[in-house]
Amino acid sequence: MNSIIAIPEVTKKRMLTLQNLLKSWSQEKITSMQISEITGWNNSLIRHDLWLLRKFQSQLLEGNTVFENETFGVSNGYYKHDLLNTITLALGFKSSEINICIAGLNRLGAALLDEGTTEGSGFKIKAGFDSNVNRVEILRSSFPLYPATEMSWVIKKENIQLAILTVAAKDAQAMCDRLVKAGVTGIVNMTNSVLRVPENVKIENLSILNSLKIIS
Repeated sequence: MNSIIAIPEVTKKRMLTLQNLLKSWSQEKITSMQISEITGWNNSLIRHDLWLLRKFQSQLLEGNTVFENETFGVSNGYYKHDLLNTITLALGFKSSEINICIAGLNRLGAALLDEGTTEGSGFKIKAGFDSNVNRVEILRSSFPLYPATEMSWVIKKENIQLAILTVAAKDAQAMCDRLVKAGVTGIVNMTNSVLRVPENVKIENLSILNSLKIIS
């Protein structure tokens, strides 16, 4: 199931947060007001986001009680499990695991060298890469580590689709180019560099420094 392009990226991010909230929600139903109190989102914005999901995924929601006779009122609420399933389907998550890799085994990348990092998420780390051969040989991981020179054949062999980029900023574009050339279609960029990629490759920028600047 492919993602619905018509749903804005900012809405998708809120839905991912809502998905995590629902997984830990103990009650059968949840209201837009309760979601607003927990997340700080505007109540009308929440209802608009859910309306977008209904509009663009109506073919998937047919007969789904989450939206049946729904007036979006505080007293009505949404069934937790139905809403959770709706969000999962609407955002296009696959039932099978998606293979990923880590590119850059510095301190940040090394902190991710554990399959438990993605346990239960639908993503599986299949490989780690670094240009420093000594680093590859010294570090220990629950999945194989390779020199960056072996990236192309490993990514193809393991059917790796996504990558987490954690190299130094000065090396980011070169490593990004290698990943794209090897067939990766999405990159989580944890560097401070602005990356240039083809239109068919998605980038999610998660710079810790930039995030700190925003919240300060």
